[in-house]
Amino acid sequence: MKPSCLIAIFLIAVANSCKSGNTSQLKEKLIVNTLQKPEAVNKVKLKPVFGYRFSIAGDFDGDGKKDTLTEHFFSGIDNKETNKYYENGNYDTLVALNAKKKTYCFLSCSNKNIRALNIASTPQLGIAYLKNEGDLNGDGTDEISYAVDWADWSNVNFCRVMTFKNNEWKEIYSFQIRDWQIPDRPQTYNLYGTAGLDDKIINTANVTANKQIEMNLLDFKGFIKKLADNKIQVALITDNATLDTIVVDLEKLKKKRR
Repeated sequence: MKPSCLIAIFLIAVANSCKSGNTSQLKEKLIVNTLQKPEAVNKVKLKPVFGYRFSIAGDFDGDGKKDTLTEHFFSGIDNKETNKYYENGNYDTLVALNAKKKTYCFLSCSNKNIRALNIASTPQLGIAYLKNEGDLNGDGTDEISYAVDWADWSNVNFCRVMTFKNNEWKEIYSFQIRDWQIPDRPQTYNLYGTAGLDDKIINTANVTANKQIEMNLLDFKGFIKKLADNKIQVALITDNATLDTIVVDLEKLKKKRR
């Protein structure tokens, strides 16, 4: 279990940051500043575990051809693919080592005309959720949604809806969710307590269990249901932490941004 004082400080800070819209930036400051302690990164022999990588297919630029988006998890030290987890050590150690490697995550596309989508930098453990949502706005291209697997102790997360337009990825909508709503990824089992993520158990030996976990992940229907072009139903968590559904008009949101 994590130190109670750190959890308390973190939850208060996250609550305040949600109001200001700066959640990810605040999380990064808290993790880097509080976990770079000698005792957090011990000398136990840690076995690297590569970890799951998401991959989805779709027509993201409207050319009528299927392309593939693939998750990458890189170390900022050598800018090469790196492991997400370790088979030994606790969650504190995992987060501290992750920060030490200055990891970052992005999606690359098999279509060279579609530029990479930068997901997040430290503190994170890659993507927690990624889905092709189909053509939500009726413009002939598939939209995607994703959530980051933040390396922190909070259940608070956000699902972001992205579209590729004018040679760049643009966010068209985002909404609040909780980590416990997302199925586990293969090789990991998440244990949630009242104050968020207690620990992460790595399981590389049970192949059958990991295959079932991947099937559950791929079968997950997600948070978004298309009702019509530019109109979607979203399952979200409200500010008072209750589960609710709302109807969102993407065209009206687009006009507000202009």
